[in-house]
Amino acid sequence: MNIFDIWNQDKQKLEQQASPSLYLKVREIWFTKMGKNIGFEEDGKEGFLRPVLVLKKIGTLFLTIALTSRGKKNHRFYHHLKTAEFNLNNQKYKNQSYVILSQIKVMDKKRFTEKMGMVGKGEFKAIKEKLKEVIL
Repeated sequence: MNIFDIWNQDKQKLEQQASPSLYLKVREIWFTKMGKNIGFEEDGKEGFLRPVLVLKKIGTLFLTIALTSRGKKNHRFYHHLKTAEFNLNNQKYKNQSYVILSQIKVMDKKRFTEKMGMVGKGEFKAIKEKLKEVIL
């Protein structure tokens, strides 16, 4: 069975489950079931999980942006997180997290699994400004 078949089975389970009673807020960082994507799209790693930053709530959907621990400093498609407060036991993400400005995705609440932390207001504003430069 290939990785896409495994992700398809996992995705079907997500679709069948009831929408979780999570309350997500803008600026929060969550682990999500990102899945297996194609080409250079960011996807989930172990268990198809990837952290994302919640940019905006759109009805029952959420506009998100993927995070990585292998970003590039001073690169127009990455923003190094400096003031994020992470709640994970694994502190490797504390000073090693980047927002990937080219990886925006709308996601359903069913994909969200665990809250990791929150980005400060000033940094969130800076991310939105950089994002405008990248997509416009």
